[in-house]
Amino acid sequence: MVIVWGEVLWDRFPDGDQLGGAPSNVAWHLAGLGDRVALVTATGDDADGARARDQLAARGVDLTLAQVDPARATGEVTVALVDGEPRYRLVPDRAWEQIAMTDAIARALPGARAIVYGTLAQRTPTGRAALDAALAAASPRVLRVCDPNLRGSAATADDDRALAAALGAADVVKLNHREVDQVAARLGHADPVAWLLGRGARLVAVTRGADGSTWHAPGLTLEVAAAPARAGGDNVGCGDAYLAGLVHGLLHGWPWPRIGRLASALAAEVASARGATPTIDGPAEIAAASGAAP
Repeated sequence: MVIVWGEVLWDRFPDGDQLGGAPSNVAWHLAGLGDRVALVTATGDDADGARARDQLAARGVDLTLAQVDPARATGEVTVALVDGEPRYRLVPDRAWEQIAMTDAIARALPGARAIVYGTLAQRTPTGRAALDAALAAASPRVLRVCDPNLRGSAATADDDRALAAALGAADVVKLNHREVDQVAARLGHADPVAWLLGRGARLVAVTRGADGSTWHAPGLTLEVAAAPARAGGDNVGCGDAYLAGLVHGLLHGWPWPRIGRLASALAAEVASARGATPTIDGPAEIAAASGAAP
């Protein structure tokens, strides 16, 4: 089982709502690939929360570890597209900011093969403490995967400490090229990739959208070509689909070039649609289209 930890929310586009939240998106695509995935999140006890849970459950995401907050509403973010790139405005003080470490999560952690997390849900002391406890309780053999999903808003010293801890605990890190610069500026590392590898990361994947991605590992650099997207979509959630393909391939023991082709193909499929959680072809069709043969 893969445990994915973090926010679920509604992306409010001008033309309608789309289910979103980076961890939720990753769980959505892992379930679509046939993986058993449990989402640790929190929604409000409201219509938005019920709608989100219904859609995730129908996709095959296990919600037995998800929490319902009777005091806070389900998360939402307004989305504007500027030159095809999403610009987000989070509505604060929502349920996903108060995810707790529960007994049910503690019981599930020993059986997990991977735990995937970001940093947004650690913006509160409660959120940070819960993830710290989960990482401490997980098996030493679990694959720890961090995709920080940094935003351009101002960061506090506590935010920077949480970022450093989240990245430093990871075996696998995915950053886009802008986030590399942000990590360098916020944490004071001239070469964040070298710092992460020195801290023990086994793989750092740096994505550049349509320009492909570069994978860094001790003694190895792999260039991964982007797959072309069809016109008419947007870039919301592309990185989350990419991460799902990466995690899927790693857990199945695929050669890295094959994993890269799958990750790029999934990202392109999401970029060809509106929103972060379109229903796309199954893993066999995506793998064939991307040339990701065994």
